[in-house]
Amino acid sequence: MTPEFHLVLNDRDLHEALENAVYEAGFDDSELTIRSDHAAIWICRRRGELTALVRQALAQAKQAGLHVSHVEIENAVFA
Repeated sequence: MTPEFHLVLNDRDLHEALENAVYEAGFDDSELTIRSDHAAIWICRRRGELTALVRQALAQAKQAGLHVSHVEIENAVFA
């Protein structure tokens, strides 16, 4: 399973310092993008269970000093 989700950051712009911080935090398997007028890290290439991956990504962002506003889940089906 490869769930997709966004870590929406407090930053509104994609600037070089943010790009460097995201890469140095180990998100080199993800994409930095804009979502809802905020910078966001699109997690789309990690295999595993959604809850565990979200927790891992949040911890990774926190450790790097990135400020996450919220998480948006992509392609989630709840039945």
